[in-house]
Amino acid sequence: MKKQNQNWMLLLSLMALILCQNVAFAADRSIQHFVSQREQWKKFIGVPQTLEGRLSTFSSKSLRFRNCPIPFYFVSKVPKLDSSFKNIEVTGELARENGRLQFKVKSLKKMPADNEYFITEETKIDRSKPREWYSLADWAKRRANFYSDKELTQKALSAYKMGINTEYRQLIVKQPESLLKLADRAQQYQLDPLLYDALRHEALVLEWQKIRKLKDADHGPLLARILKYFPTAKTPQKKDLSDERKQYLDNQVEVFQKADQQKRIRLARWFYSQLVLEGILKNLDEGGGNGFEIAEQIAKQLPERTELVTQYQNKQLDFDFNRIDELPRQYVLDLSQEFQRRKNKLKAKQTLTNWIDGRRKKLDVADADGRVRLARDMVDLTNNKEGATKILLEAWELNPKSADAATLLGRLGFMLQDKKWLNPKEVIEFRNDPIRKAIRNGTVIVGMNRDQVKKVLGAPNQIGRSFSGGEINELWIYGETGRQDLIISLARKKRAQEFKVIRIKNARVSQESIKESAEPAE
Repeated sequence: MKKQNQNWMLLLSLMALILCQNVAFAADRSIQHFVSQREQWKKFIGVPQTLEGRLSTFSSKSLRFRNCPIPFYFVSKVPKLDSSFKNIEVTGELARENGRLQFKVKSLKKMPADNEYFITEETKIDRSKPREWYSLADWAKRRANFYSDKELTQKALSAYKMGINTEYRQLIVKQPESLLKLADRAQQYQLDPLLYDALRHEALVLEWQKIRKLKDADHGPLLARILKYFPTAKTPQKKDLSDERKQYLDNQVEVFQKADQQKRIRLARWFYSQLVLEGILKNLDEGGGNGFEIAEQIAKQLPERTELVTQYQNKQLDFDFNRIDELPRQYVLDLSQEFQRRKNKLKAKQTLTNWIDGRRKKLDVADADGRVRLARDMVDLTNNKEGATKILLEAWELNPKSADAATLLGRLGFMLQDKKWLNPKEVIEFRNDPIRKAIRNGTVIVGMNRDQVKKVLGAPNQIGRSFSGGEINELWIYGETGRQDLIISLARKKRAQEFKVIRIKNARVSQESIKESAEPAE
């Protein structure tokens, strides 16, 4: 009894297996599905089946389906076949004759061609349901692959695209995740890359819009995702197309959707570079005090943006220019040189002038040395001799013993005379005075006073004095007693302050006369 029950259960299992296989065949009666099950054909010998597919060849006794290795023989009367039969459906069963499999056809009917069937089915589907588009496309794709049918392949792709577009339109709120999934599906269906690239691009734009609202958001993950989908975005363009870039950044999704593949490569670069730029500019100091550092990063990562390199360099130059009085001397010199290199001579000069003016305002009222240093820079850096003179005279007033101040005043053409500094014009007049020239030449001339005569000839050997007409006269005699080599007459009025030479008798100067003094004559 127990053995009978086991046999019965085995029979039920076998029947269930056959039933399941029949259901499977009923679900897909196509020749391609039938061929894909060839390893199980022997299990279905004698099992009634209905198959459909494309007709390959036929005769009065048999036919063959395209891409099916076994022959189909007529075992009953079937409709007469002709060239109008493209697709057919047969009912029959597998059999083995002389050790070979064949299919015995009991009935046959004409079926619409695949393209006709596709069009008919397309009119039946609910066009608002993406799943129905995908189902039709799956059928067409399987058939097209099996028969290598390019036309049917295009219809499958068209149906997939309709499904993708329908699903896109039905997105109530577009989210990056949903768009990326849709893009993956479009790529899986082997649709035009322009379609799934556009979906991915829109997802990335939405993600960017979200993170821009966050404070101190990290651009790293988004940059990585851009490069994942658009790897060429990291490659700099030969030059920046500013109009195209600005138009794109103002309306990213629409501009990208309308662009061809070549233009999209550039647009992806503008997208990527904008994020990189925002990341760099997060480190920009207020006022642009680190503009050269920012410019260096831009030049390295975004070499096509040459205008930005110049812009942020100028930011730091302007920043430094506006705080010039806080900068050390060498920095100021470098800054002026940088303006000079950029052919901005006016600002190069103004940099030095402003720096010096700032130092002048900060001078302590009693700082003589500081004034000397400032005056030296005024001469060396700005050639402001007039300003330097004023500063140096202030320094001299504060410290008359300042050798540095005296040296610089001398360089500027000044000369100290009777504790007073003569300006260059006065120095020229002083040096061109006939009496002083005579003194330098060791000669006595009319108009000299006593001291000037002594400076040339020394003290006289004899002095004679007389009064006449309200004047006091003196005779200075040079030479040994009894020998008058030179007689100089000096006179002064009673109210005059000093004697002046009025005549020179036998005036000649010894060849050994006193050489010109190194010090200026008084």
